[in-house]
Amino acid sequence: MKEAQSSEENFTSMRRIQGEDQDDDDDQTVHTMVTGVLKDTGGREYEGWKPRYRIPVANVTVQRTHTRSLFVSIDAGVTLQARELIFDSEKDVDGFHDKLRKEQEMEEDRKQWKIEAALGGIKLPKFETISLLVEIVSCWDIPAGDFGGTSDPYVVVMMGEEQIHQTGVIYKTLDPIYTLKTRSLFILTVDSFDLFKAGGLSFLVEDYDDFSSNDLLGVASVPAKDLYNGHGERMEYEFNTEGSIAIRCRRATDHDKEFLTNYEQSRQTTVTKEHPKTNTNDILSMVAKKSKKVDGTKLYKVRPNPDPLNDEATAWMSDAMISEATMEPSRHWVDSGTGDLGKIHLEVLECVGLPNLDVGGFLGNKTDAFVAVVYEDAYVMTDTIDDCLSPRWLPWSKRAFTLRMAHPSSRINVGVFDYDPGLSDHDLIGRISIDLTNLQQDTEYILSYNLYPSSQIEGRKSEGVIRLRLRKEIPDERLYAVTGIEPPRACHINVESMKEFRVVRQTCIGAIDYERFSFHIFMSYLNELRAYQHVLFYLEDALATLLLWRGHYPINLGFTKVKLPLHSMAAFVVAACLVERPQFIPSFVFGSIAWIMMAINGWRKNRPNLWDRCTSFKTVAMQLLFGISPGASEKIEPYENWVAAKSEIDKFMDRIKEAQRLAEVAEAKAAIENAKYEREEKERLEDIKEMDATTKTRGIRTAVDPVAQSMLPFQIALGMVCRCIRFVKNVLIWEEAYFSFWIVSACMFTTVVCLLVPWFFLIKWGSRIFVWTFFGPWMKLLDIYSQKIKDMIGDEDVWEQMQAVRSKDAKSEMRVRKENAKKMQIMKEHMFGKFSVSIPVLKLDRYADIPLPESSARPYKAKELSLAELAMEEAGYKRTRIPGQNLVGEMIPQIASEDFTAAPTGQAILNLDLLSRTSVGQGLKAAGSTKAAYVKIGSIVAAAGVLTVLGVPFLSMCTEWVLERVLH
Repeated sequence: MKEAQSSEENFTSMRRIQGEDQDDDDDQTVHTMVTGVLKDTGGREYEGWKPRYRIPVANVTVQRTHTRSLFVSIDAGVTLQARELIFDSEKDVDGFHDKLRKEQEMEEDRKQWKIEAALGGIKLPKFETISLLVEIVSCWDIPAGDFGGTSDPYVVVMMGEEQIHQTGVIYKTLDPIYTLKTRSLFILTVDSFDLFKAGGLSFLVEDYDDFSSNDLLGVASVPAKDLYNGHGERMEYEFNTEGSIAIRCRRATDHDKEFLTNYEQSRQTTVTKEHPKTNTNDILSMVAKKSKKVDGTKLYKVRPNPDPLNDEATAWMSDAMISEATMEPSRHWVDSGTGDLGKIHLEVLECVGLPNLDVGGFLGNKTDAFVAVVYEDAYVMTDTIDDCLSPRWLPWSKRAFTLRMAHPSSRINVGVFDYDPGLSDHDLIGRISIDLTNLQQDTEYILSYNLYPSSQIEGRKSEGVIRLRLRKEIPDERLYAVTGIEPPRACHINVESMKEFRVVRQTCIGAIDYERFSFHIFMSYLNELRAYQHVLFYLEDALATLLLWRGHYPINLGFTKVKLPLHSMAAFVVAACLVERPQFIPSFVFGSIAWIMMAINGWRKNRPNLWDRCTSFKTVAMQLLFGISPGASEKIEPYENWVAAKSEIDKFMDRIKEAQRLAEVAEAKAAIENAKYEREEKERLEDIKEMDATTKTRGIRTAVDPVAQSMLPFQIALGMVCRCIRFVKNVLIWEEAYFSFWIVSACMFTTVVCLLVPWFFLIKWGSRIFVWTFFGPWMKLLDIYSQKIKDMIGDEDVWEQMQAVRSKDAKSEMRVRKENAKKMQIMKEHMFGKFSVSIPVLKLDRYADIPLPESSARPYKAKELSLAELAMEEAGYKRTRIPGQNLVGEMIPQIASEDFTAAPTGQAILNLDLLSRTSVGQGLKAAGSTKAAYVKIGSIVAAAGVLTVLGVPFLSMCTEWVLERVLH
């Protein structure tokens, strides 16, 4: 008979079971019993008897004894079992009874000792109730429970004998990763003393079986101390069989409780997006009047709706009135994104000359246009303008967006679509990508762009023009420049439907699917690579300017302007120094890189086309050193300097045409020579009668699909090559201005360092050390002891251990990355939608979208407001917040965002400079903030205290002196 064990010892294999065992045989079958009776997975055998169950002594009650029998009742939680224990003698019965009674008396002491050991010095507050957020992260290398060498694992969480949580089943894997969908998260609300009393939590991994009982694969115990002190870090524990489990634990917040409650109640997304609305489903809208004449003036129906504040006057307006109203400031703004680097204020004004993509144009059914904007993790849309090929969005419509910036190199992707109701997709009309690095702060831009279906493929055709108003707001320009060191973070936008997925995707990359083989795409890649030979024209001009001492840097001497050949002068001085001092060659290499990129920057900065210039090196340097940009605002008139810009473009195109003409002439000459050679060869073969007719074969025709399948990998490879070349080109020509700046700065620093390095000394002494170390007679000693060294280094066990450690570290790192990616993916699917789009973060377009010459820029000055107006604006009045999709945090991440409102705490308004001069709040500028007021009050009190301490005794002394003089 196995001795009874204490109720809290060695409970490493606990399992929630149901039913009742009625047989007493000793076979190997698994029996199920009610909660409280535990199957024994270990223990020692006694005279051939194998332990079957472990029963807590606290659950055993002796009813009576009779000769050699002991009658007991066992509390199994749900039922009470009666058992008769038969011994060899009455003495054994008495001995077992006494032993059981002593063990039960010592049970409370054992519990207290166990709790003190589990606490490990922690002092628990009395009656403390804690809520723990526990996440079952993953398991790996667990035993196989099925015949196919896999398992269908799920995890059961036990506290003592109570099951508190169970995950979902993940089929056919030995390395399951549990996510929100498989119930990886739960909140445990428990008295802290009860948690330590239970010894923590036990995690049982089991294999799910449809037609038989589930198999226990392993148990891992997590001490209460780890749970109590957890802060969300990843903790790993080994199972008692094989494999491991990773969990996270921290105190649950109110947000955690609310999130899990909402998730359990509904699987609906927590963030909803308003879709552009249209009335195109209404057949009457196609035949409704869109224009009319009143007193000889043609009026147009205002769409999507008239001004809510002046409905009658704005229901019908003339073209001039609509154009004037379009340029008015927007009344309502949509704030979106999670960046904290700055803000982009974007207004969609109008589109011109859109194609009609709807059927029934003769009935008035035309394109129903709306605009989608994607920027980093923000996705917003305008209202839909029905049946109009030149739609204009008026100030009271949904057209204005404030986009929060996280990286200076991120681009704004804008797509124009034709709205289609029902299951059909919205049709892409055209898209653009706005580069923000070349735009200045405190400047209001009105930008016009040609719309193209794609920016990657040649032979594209403009599908209309879009006009935007844009302004960039950067509070900390130094931080703005420093952030450019790192590449933009990877962004994904999740949406709820496949229809929206295609809108976001086409807004970012266009309507062409580059993952399918297309002969047009393939040839476009080849022609792009061929077009890079045009760089020879620039190299030709650069070498001519350098070697022929052509002036390029203008200097005003007062009476005349001259151009100095600075590059030629610098090249001559450097080359002369290198001839005499070859140790400067390393410095020259790095200096040349910086020099070339600075020359390209100067060339780009002085191009005639004002909209095709780049950020200068000086601008970024000033941002870093002083936190400001030189000439923070700029003014550009429509068509300014366009004649010179067009002349430059025409000259370059003429050079390309001339090069193509010369290539065609050379090709024609080569064809003539080839034909002449073939004719002579044929005549020679006819003369010797050795013409073999069997050499004439016809080309083998191949089916289209096999060719497409075989050519797709080449198309993908060509695309990767083209994208790599585009990135390098953009860095060289300062399209990626901040990457270019840091490369130039690093090269300049390395140039200076290399100038200080004594290269001859290092080479000389380095060569000496190498020769005297590896070519001396002492190398014979290495030969003598080489076998011992080889045996020591080549020990298979050592190498295997090193390889195992490296492999384990690599697997662990990869496992954590995979866990984080999968959990974030499932969390975003739940919060935003199951369709995910990867947003391009680098500038990899073949064709850059450059503003049209009618674009303009002017310095921006914010409108002065009254105290009430400014306070309401800072509080978020007339603004709608759409959160971005950048999640931060572990376990239950939250949307990363700053405060929606700019309203300060402790003062009326934040931006005192925007107050109107006639506003009653002008006194606040002098008064300052509440903090400043507290400082002033504190200063007055302190001064009064000092005067009291020093002044009162002084006044007393003076009074006494006066009184003494008067009285005496």
